[in-house]
Amino acid sequence: MTDASTKRPRGRPKTFDRAHTLDVAIDSYWRDGVDSVSVNEICRRAEVSKPGLYREIGGEDQLMDAALTRYGETVLGPVLATLSDDRPFRETLDSLIDFATREETPDVPSGCLFAKMRSFRRRLGRVTGEHVDTLREDAVAAYAAWLERCANEGEIELPAPIEMTATYVDAQLTMMATRISAGEDPDTVRAHAHLAFAVLTDPNAIGR
Repeated sequence: MTDASTKRPRGRPKTFDRAHTLDVAIDSYWRDGVDSVSVNEICRRAEVSKPGLYREIGGEDQLMDAALTRYGETVLGPVLATLSDDRPFRETLDSLIDFATREETPDVPSGCLFAKMRSFRRRLGRVTGEHVDTLREDAVAAYAAWLERCANEGEIELPAPIEMTATYVDAQLTMMATRISAGEDPDTVRAHAHLAFAVLTDPNAIGR
C-alpha cells in the first residue's frame, strides 16, 4: 500500500510567478504607458499564460490595480515616507523634485507610474481608478502634514490654506513627472519646478 505522503498532488504544479509578473506589468505600464500595453503583451513579456494570469490575478483592471499596489509599496511609499524625516524643508523638496524629474535608465523608466495612471484616470477600470483616487488623497495628506510641520518650525510661510498648498505641491510634482515622461528637457523642467516652488522657498522673490 502506498503511503499517502508519497502521492502526487492532483493537477499541474503551480508555476505562476506573481511577483515577476507584476514587476513586468509595472515596467511595461511605466515605460510604455498604461494605454499602450495589452494584457496579451504583458503575458508575452512575463512568459506566463493569459489563463494563468486571469486565474491568479484577474482581468486587466485587477492587474493594473495589483501593479499599482506593488508600485506604491516599493516606489511611491518610500518617497512619501521621507516627508516624515527630520530634514530641512529645502532638502526634502529637492529630493521630491529629483524623483519627479529623474531621467530614464535601462533599469528604471522616467517619470512616475502613479502620475501616468492619474493622467488616464477616466480610462481606468473601476478598481484601479478608485485606488488612484485613494493614493492621491494619501499623498496630499502627507504633503499637508509635512508643510504644516515645516511652517510650525518657521522654515516656510504658507502662501495659502494648508489643504490648498498641499494640493498645489501635489499638482506641481505630478506635472513635472508627466513632462519628463513626455520627453521634455529635464533641466528646463527642474528650472520651472524651482520657480513654481519659490512661493514656499522664497516668497519675497515672487513678482520681482
